Amino acid sequence: MLQRYGLILLGLATGIMFWPLEALMHDFVFDKGDFISNLFSSDPDELWMRALITLAFVGFGWLSQRSLRQQHELKARLQRKRDHLGRVIDSTYDAYVAINEEGIVVGWNSSAEKMFGYLRQNAIGKDIATLMIPERFRAMHHKGMERYRENGTGTMLYRPVQMKACHRDGSEFDISMVITPLRVEEGQEFFAFIRRMDESVVQGRRVL
Repeated sequence: MLQRYGLILLGLATGIMFWPLEALMHDFVFDKGDFISNLFSSDPDELWMRALITLAFVGFGWLSQRSLRQQHELKARLQRKRDHLGRVIDSTYDAYVAINEEGIVVGWNSSAEKMFGYLRQNAIGKDIATLMIPERFRAMHHKGMERYRENGTGTMLYRPVQMKACHRDGSEFDISMVITPLRVEEGQEFFAFIRRMDESVVQGRRVL
C-alpha cells in the first residue's frame, strides 16, 4: 500500500501538519488569539483555506506518485526489451562480439563460445586480441584501436571485412564480419556479427 499510495499519504499528512503551523503563526506572529482556538477555528474562510492547501499537497503527492509509477513501468518495459534483445542475440547463428574502446570484451554470445572456444564468463573483461586475433596481427589491431581513440577513424568500420581468427586451441580460420561503432552510456563500443568462411566448422569442440 505504501508503495502505491505513499506519496499521496505523505501529501495528506503534510497538508494536515499545516493546520497547527498556521495556528502557531496566528498566535505568535500575527497575535490573533491563542493556539488552541486557532487550531480548532470554525471560521469558514479558515477552514476553506486549510482544505485547499491540504488538497494541493494531496494533488502534488498524487502527481508525484503517478510519475514515479510511470518511471517504474518504463524501466520494467525497457528491461524486458533488453532481456528479449539479449536472448535474440544469444540465439543467432553468427558469433556476436562487442568490445569497448580499450578492446575489452563486453558482449559474447553462445555462437562466439563455439567459434573461439571461450565461455562467456571467461571472455567478458578480457582483451579481444588474446581471444580471437592471431598473435602476429595483434600489434596491428592495437594500433588501429589507438588511432580510433585519437581521431575517431578506422579502416575496418562499416564494411565487410575478411580476416584470420584463431580458436582457443591455436587453430586458425577465416572469418567475415562488419564492425560497427556504437556510442553508449558507458562510452564507445564496437560490435560485430562474425561468420566463419570455411565449411569445416567443428561443432563439438569443448569450450572453457
